[in-house]
Amino acid sequence: MPDLLLALPAGIALGIVLGLLGGGGGLIAVPLFGAIFGWSIDDSGTASMACMLTGSAAALWGFRHHNRVRVRVGVTYGLLGTIGAVAGSLAAFAISNTVQHVGLAGLLITSGTLMLRKARGLRKPSDMATPTRHDQARVRPSVALVATGIGAVVGLFGISGGFLTVPALVTVAGLAVPEATATALLVVMINATTALTARAGHVTHIGTVALLAVATGIGALLGARFSRRASAFGLALGFGMLMLLIAAWELHMAIGAA
Repeated sequence: MPDLLLALPAGIALGIVLGLLGGGGGLIAVPLFGAIFGWSIDDSGTASMACMLTGSAAALWGFRHHNRVRVRVGVTYGLLGTIGAVAGSLAAFAISNTVQHVGLAGLLITSGTLMLRKARGLRKPSDMATPTRHDQARVRPSVALVATGIGAVVGLFGISGGFLTVPALVTVAGLAVPEATATALLVVMINATTALTARAGHVTHIGTVALLAVATGIGALLGARFSRRASAFGLALGFGMLMLLIAAWELHMAIGAA
């Protein structure tokens, strides 16, 4: 019963982060579930995938009347990432917890630093808020490699991958930050569905996970609503700072797991 009582606020908090930033919820979910429920990193990752699936779907619904989601780019990244998501999910159970924590921390530091540099370059909050035309969203040859790599990270660590997808959509696909955060939700939904399917035989704590998933969907709707008022500068700065803070936590967990 205590787990079920904690699942509601935890899921809502994760959903708000996901809807507001287009990612980051899964990164919080894995260490959060371990701290609150005492789950292993593998169990936490599987539960995270369920939450990211419902959360991203709900947040996308919240963005349905706002011309931010670039469907073609999102579907392309998502589908290209499915192979990586399956491979990463299968590999997750063969890799030690220490390696997973250290690897995740390294990715977080890299992505967080890049986003902070992007935020620093925004002299005005509106500089990156101007929507791109649909034909400006580029799908380059490098997209296949980037998308597959993101999918592998999603499957391996049980995270949403939004912290990698948003910068990739900005730098590789040429989207503005508000568009990237919205489009990343579509990528997250596709990757989470694939990874969760690959992990289906490892689902535990079904009742708590189900409540977490529903609560994450509710929180994601709230986060999507809040994001309409957020500036591109604020999104980039908040995203980068969040990544670095969680990286510090992951390094702490790696030391404990060693």
